[in-house]
Amino acid sequence: MASGGLHSLATIIKRLEATTSRLEDLASLATSYLPPAAQVAANASSNASANSEPTPVPPPPPPPLAAIPPPVVSEEIPESVTAFDERILEGKVKPFVELTKSFASPSVIEQQVGLVEQEFKDLRELILIAATCKKPDQAEYEKLLAPLQKDIEAITRAKEANRKDREWFNHLSTVAEGAPCAGWVTISPKPGPYANEIKDSTQFYGNRVIKEFKEKDAKHVEWVRAYVAIQEEQQKYIMEYHTTGLVWNFKGISVEQFKASSSGPVAAGGAPPPPPPPPPPAPVAPPPPMGGAAPASSGGINAVFEQLNKGEEVTKGLRKVDKSQMTHKNPALRAGNTVPATSASSPGNDRIAAGKKPTKPSKPQALMGKKPPKFALEGNKWAIEYQENQSPLTLENVEINQTVNLYQCKNTTVVIRGKCNAVTIVNCTKISVLVESVISSVSVTNSPSFALQITGKAPTIQLDSTDSGQIYLSKECLEAEITTAKCSSINISIPVEGEEEGVFNEHPIPEMFRTTIVDGKLVTTAVEHAG
Repeated sequence: MASGGLHSLATIIKRLEATTSRLEDLASLATSYLPPAAQVAANASSNASANSEPTPVPPPPPPPLAAIPPPVVSEEIPESVTAFDERILEGKVKPFVELTKSFASPSVIEQQVGLVEQEFKDLRELILIAATCKKPDQAEYEKLLAPLQKDIEAITRAKEANRKDREWFNHLSTVAEGAPCAGWVTISPKPGPYANEIKDSTQFYGNRVIKEFKEKDAKHVEWVRAYVAIQEEQQKYIMEYHTTGLVWNFKGISVEQFKASSSGPVAAGGAPPPPPPPPPPAPVAPPPPMGGAAPASSGGINAVFEQLNKGEEVTKGLRKVDKSQMTHKNPALRAGNTVPATSASSPGNDRIAAGKKPTKPSKPQALMGKKPPKFALEGNKWAIEYQENQSPLTLENVEINQTVNLYQCKNTTVVIRGKCNAVTIVNCTKISVLVESVISSVSVTNSPSFALQITGKAPTIQLDSTDSGQIYLSKECLEAEITTAKCSSINISIPVEGEEEGVFNEHPIPEMFRTTIVDGKLVTTAVEHAG
């Protein structure tokens, strides 16, 4: 029995040796087809694997981190921008440009109206930025206003460069006066009245065009009304979408991000780039040691409950607020709307405690640029514009067919000697005018704190939208008719009969009226105060 078992074991060993020999032959046959260098490497690796433990395969390296793409601006156009496109660009500006091209001269078409169209496109771009981005600082905001400022200055230069074109100069002046209408983006909190003032200034020169071409060519009248319609529609748009100033998106992106996403290269007709690969998986934290306390959670709901479980100790980390930083005990902080983070002795708190007013926003004059003063006779019209701190400016020997127009003068005295046709004062501040005689009328519009003296005759004096004015009449001018509309604090000084020259009695123009209904009609009388 033992000899039979040994015989079977010897047979198995022989069969295993034969199998091993055959496998070695097959391996050597496969290696013989490799190059000599590969054969040496294969033999070395086989010997090393036979004499050492297997080496673990290293994990693949994590993919490289892709560059973070800039935030993509939403392609959806904000409602305020859509309304601007429909109501102003397409509804008013485009028809005005087409009408101008149908009949106007090259100086109006090529130089001014094209700039007006570009101005409203730049204004539209600024409104889009405001609807998408957070409000930037003052320096960045001034950079955004630079295109509008260039447009306004270019429109004004086009007017000055074509003064010799007498037939179209009133048209050029009309467009130039309306150019600063885009300055409402710098006005806060009430840009609507500013837009209305620009419309009135535009209408002043527009009325000259209407008067000149009313009987000659109706297209000129239609052209003025189309341009004024742009101002009117823009004022309605401001009152609806930007009542308190240009509205910014406080949840939006920064202006730099907007510019980066707008100027990024996009392949024409190509598909968008594929998204970056996901980051490598975070390493799995090792399990906590047996029997040890679990680590404290650094966040989430567990941290909330841990803080609540502390009881009264949860308030130990809070900083005590000083009385100087409490708004209910410091009225100056309530006026400033914000509580400073620094101590009461810091310069910032001293400035707030002193009640210093916040910095006012930039006025549209910075956007418009200062215009050069003008004192010239244009045909039969004297144009006195943008004069400041001049005393006096004298017109000698004016003729009866000449008119005198004063526009946007400040702290200036004007003396008109002789008899002229009419005197017009518009948008002036603290101006003093001495007139000898006028054939038709003296008109004062939107010119606060004015002084007017008439030494001869003037049949009519018209006052509109003006506050605080003083009018001195001569004895020959006591039959003058004075009309007022939306005026206040207007005083008329009348010479005292029997006294020497220069003695006046002052009479205020009534501002309060009483209206009653008599026989179905309204009867209005001035209210008189007795006592």
